Amino acid sequence: MTEETNVNNYIEYKDLKIDPIIFTQGFVAGCDMNICSGQCCNWGVYLDRDFQPEIMKYEDKIKDVMDEYQIKDTSQWFETEPEEDSDFPSGFAIGTELYDNSQRVTQCVFKDKRGYCSLQVMAVENDLPKWTIKPKYCVMYPLTIIDNVLTYDDDHSQRLDYCGQSHEENFTQTVFEAMTEEIKYIMGNDGYDFLNEHFKKNYQRKYQIKIS
Repeated sequence: MTEETNVNNYIEYKDLKIDPIIFTQGFVAGCDMNICSGQCCNWGVYLDRDFQPEIMKYEDKIKDVMDEYQIKDTSQWFETEPEEDSDFPSGFAIGTELYDNSQRVTQCVFKDKRGYCSLQVMAVENDLPKWTIKPKYCVMYPLTIIDNVLTYDDDHSQRLDYCGQSHEENFTQTVFEAMTEEIKYIMGNDGYDFLNEHFKKNYQRKYQIKIS
């Protein structure tokens, strides 16, 4: 596919625009719950309204993997009023609810005391693909899609103490290099190969992973 750019310097692949910031923004070596305790999950997430029933198909199995502090009343798992949002297939988004954990830290209802996502834990423990019922924007972080542009979630990043944009001392690679699996999940292998070719042609590595 021929590479295209527009006046905003976005790259276009099929019907999705890609912000070049993903090729230059630094990121950590990888997610590590032992370091950050899943801090990016503290504010919950928006998911497509029509994806909520897919999660609820597994409600009993989700409860089985939740810890003693998590809310098992399913009526308190999601907000009740969807919001219009064209970045979601149905045109509507719905948020996960929050609760206070054992340390009185407010976080997503699906985040356990270890910092793990109960939706992903459930999938793994039941021999399902790990992201079977994990909301798309949870999988994507620190990437996001805003107005049909795949970009870096700088707003969310400002609040994070380890991988956030104000902690360059922890960066070892770019967001694009760190998010290979996630980009393939969003765009498919062909989409990833398209972006990887652009990255190799146009950007030099700013970070070098230190191997001891």
